[in-house]
Amino acid sequence: MAKYIVYTTWYHEKGLRPAEEFQEGMRKNVKPHSPAVDCIWWKKDDNHHQSIMIYSSEESANQHRAQLEEFRKDSSSELSIKMVEETMGPLLAQLSEL
Repeated sequence: MAKYIVYTTWYHEKGLRPAEEFQEGMRKNVKPHSPAVDCIWWKKDDNHHQSIMIYSSEESANQHRAQLEEFRKDSSSELSIKMVEETMGPLLAQLSEL
């Protein structure tokens, strides 16, 4: 099975929080609850961050989807953030795997 990628862009109404808060949020909310192989968040500008989640398969991503949607409802309101873009699809190539 091919790995599966989910790419998102998020708008932060009050501006981005410090990197340490992103790291703590990932440590607390993503790492223990997600079947993702990897997750990368980066700053686009002062009010947007983008992310890539890499799953072992499309099936794994789809199984995680319901849980993720529920978490996003609460966290989006709590943190004053809004998803503005989401794209997903199968991985074609990954440098670290070559």
